[in-house]
Amino acid sequence: MSEEKLDRIEAALEQLDKDVQTLQTELQQSQKWQDRTWDVVKWVGGISAGLAVSASIALFGLVFRFSVSLQ
Repeated sequence: MSEEKLDRIEAALEQLDKDVQTLQTELQQSQKWQDRTWDVVKWVGGISAGLAVSASIALFGLVFRFSVSLQ
């Protein structure tokens, strides 16, 4: 292969590595938000099942909005 092709492949692989790292970071942040959401839902569920359902819907909306805004 020519040197130019190898350089392009190397650049593409470096960009792919950056993209994968960004995706991993975003997934970890989403998981943290999901874990926090469920902790809150369990706490609220101990108080009242009705409040737990309302809170989970509201928190899901917040988490969804947050995850969409990251993209």
